Amino acid sequence: MRKGTSLIMSFVMLILVSSAYAQSYKFDYNPAYEPAPLKADPQAISRLLSYENFRSIKLLNAAILNFGGGEGEIDRLIDQYAEASALYFQNKMLESAKAFRENQAAIMATAKQLAQKYNQDTTALLTDSIKQNIRAKYKLQLSGFRDRSASDKFLEYAQGGVLKATDYYERYKDAKSASALDLINAIYYYRSAKDNMFQMMRVLADAESKRQAEQEVNAMIASRELERSKKEDKQRELEEKKKKDLLSRYLDKYARDMVDNKNLVYQTKEKEK
Repeated sequence: MRKGTSLIMSFVMLILVSSAYAQSYKFDYNPAYEPAPLKADPQAISRLLSYENFRSIKLLNAAILNFGGGEGEIDRLIDQYAEASALYFQNKMLESAKAFRENQAAIMATAKQLAQKYNQDTTALLTDSIKQNIRAKYKLQLSGFRDRSASDKFLEYAQGGVLKATDYYERYKDAKSASALDLINAIYYYRSAKDNMFQMMRVLADAESKRQAEQEVNAMIASRELERSKKEDKQRELEEKKKKDLLSRYLDKYARDMVDNKNLVYQTKEKEK
């Protein structure tokens, strides 16, 4: 009864704090890189991994559904977890510890695959973002506009996030036996880096829409298509339209990433109908 109560309490604690994990993947336990042999204390191993594996599956849920193996992979990990838990409650401690270890290894393999994808996607996005920022700044300068945007700041934050995420990824991508939580942290920082790049794109869209609108309005006034007294209203109208178009061009293709950054599951328009 005491063993069952302890395991259930772990589940309850996870539910109580789960909302915080969407924002931060901090954790209070980091197991040894090489875990103790099964025969050391199988009951302690089962109790520990019942908590750690449950948390890892929960934290990876959105990433798996958005960029991994989908529902099938989630079901496979949960089924493994349920089997290990069933053995625990039947007091088969050695078998339970072995099953939880196998579940831990499967979760780690999934985390590695996902972290690799986040690494590739975010690195490519950073390269494109740097190019986009440079192009936008040159256009502003060549047109005689002063660049007062904060795009460099968001790009700097993104670069820092990629470096921190990649540090986690490189250290644990080849781990043979370790917790998945460090790779989950890598995913967290890759998401944060993406957020800053998307914010940079919003800043660039704002600056570029102002530049384009002002140029068009000045050309309309010069050709007598627009009265000078109506300049501000027309320019504001053009800015709003151009900004909307630019944001769509920059961000629509990253709709799944922006939802995933919130640790939520992306729903396509087809699913919403």
